[in-house]
Amino acid sequence: MSAPTIATRTTQAGFAGGAQPAPVSLWTVMRRMWVAVTTRHELASLDERMLHDLGLSKADVFREVGRAPWDTAPVRRGDRML
Repeated sequence: MSAPTIATRTTQAGFAGGAQPAPVSLWTVMRRMWVAVTTRHELASLDERMLHDLGLSKADVFREVGRAPWDTAPVRRGDRML
């Protein structure tokens, strides 16, 4: 095949356009939920001194622990991500 033919086929297949998100398997979703639940549980067990070292308050922890397991998107706090 010549180079122009390859470029045309790639463009027709949609690879040159906007990026499409890769499909996520059920296993990946379940794993993310499990990690979110376990890390939120560990976060809840930290004392005030440890939270202060991380720059978090008890209110931040309560908000994070109260989120649903499938809610794994980052949360914005002021001008930075948590």
